[in-house]
Amino acid sequence: MRQVHLAFAISWVLAVGTSTSSLTGQASLVATGTLSADTVGQGNVFEFSVEIGVPPGSAVYFPDTLPNAFGLESFRTVGWVVEAVGDGGVLTLTYPLIAFEIGLVPVPGLDVFIGPATEIEGQPLPTRSVIGKWSDVAANSRSETLERVSVARQSVWVASPILLEDISAGLEPRLPSDVLGANWDWLSLIVIFSLSAVLLVAVTPMAKKLLTNRSTEEELSEASVRVDPALARWQYALDELDRILSLGLHLDEEVDEFYNRSSGVVRTYVEGLDTAWGPSFTSSELMSQLERWTNGSSLDLYGSMDVAEVVKFGRLRPNADSAESDWRVLRSWVHKSGSIEP
Repeated sequence: MRQVHLAFAISWVLAVGTSTSSLTGQASLVATGTLSADTVGQGNVFEFSVEIGVPPGSAVYFPDTLPNAFGLESFRTVGWVVEAVGDGGVLTLTYPLIAFEIGLVPVPGLDVFIGPATEIEGQPLPTRSVIGKWSDVAANSRSETLERVSVARQSVWVASPILLEDISAGLEPRLPSDVLGANWDWLSLIVIFSLSAVLLVAVTPMAKKLLTNRSTEEELSEASVRVDPALARWQYALDELDRILSLGLHLDEEVDEFYNRSSGVVRTYVEGLDTAWGPSFTSSELMSQLERWTNGSSLDLYGSMDVAEVVKFGRLRPNADSAESDWRVLRSWVHKSGSIEP
């Protein structure tokens, strides 16, 4: 291979050194193709190398891969190296290939095109040459100005991984009956089943424990989600009363609004104690019902609610201390209402 390359380089130097004509006037360019091996194994990767001389100031066009052939296709895109020789250079293209069929398999040839590098963009080569775009050639946009250099097809012998001696010795693929039938290694089967049984015995208690823990966690989570409606209504009333006090309405001469909101919270809470007590009841009627329901144990609440009614519908305006005192009565009653029995 090295001798062929050296001879090719010498001939190229002589051709360039003795020629003073233009690219199109030179003797026809020559490309040589060689295989990395004459015989390859089935499924193995081998290489098809092409060497071609590149005159100075040239653009070179070549395909990225070789066309697929029967039982053979490209394994990767082409690789290339260039070596400066005299005024020109020698370009070596390497096409990795892989064969799948057994026997003599053809390796496709290819065409390399060379033309002037004027106004051609591409990867630079020594001596002012470039690698042109193969798509320009494929689209026939520049073919009339290019010189075609053909590389002859070759062939490679693809050997089977099963040798003739193996076949003579009786080597053959297993039949499905050998895989699925009774021809098993019983010792291996016994070991496999024994280990599976031991693993199952060891894992079962752990799986049961994990499932039990998960079930307990889910029950606790569901219990935390299920909130008693009465408890939620009770807590909401307390939170809302605290929020009303924090607004400081009774301190900003809005004592009527302070009473209105506070008594409204208590009224809404009381209405939830019995489905028969709805918005149709006045506050006085609602307190009368509540008095019977609690056996008259909430006298302070009735008094504060009465004051709230007078403030809302009359001209009574208690001072801030009195308003806050009535608010405490309302909140205290709501807070204790959970323990009041009818």
